[in-house]
Amino acid sequence: MSRNHYFLVSYRLGKQKKSTEVQAGASVLTPEQARYHIESLHSSELPSEITDIEVKPLGDSSEQEPGQQRQT
Repeated sequence: MSRNHYFLVSYRLGKQKKSTEVQAGASVLTPEQARYHIESLHSSELPSEITDIEVKPLGDSSEQEPGQQRQT
């Protein structure tokens, strides 16, 4: 059984700072993989408008406190 890993992805869309939480089966998420996810969220925007992508691991599903549930 694979664990779900969570990542906080911060980026700029034009001049706006944004962030989203990404769930992945792998324990590592590269900025390139995060870009694919971000581009799918903002499909009406030009890919060149998405810059400064940073990925921070948040842990996996086994590290959550009882009663916590992450939204994706």
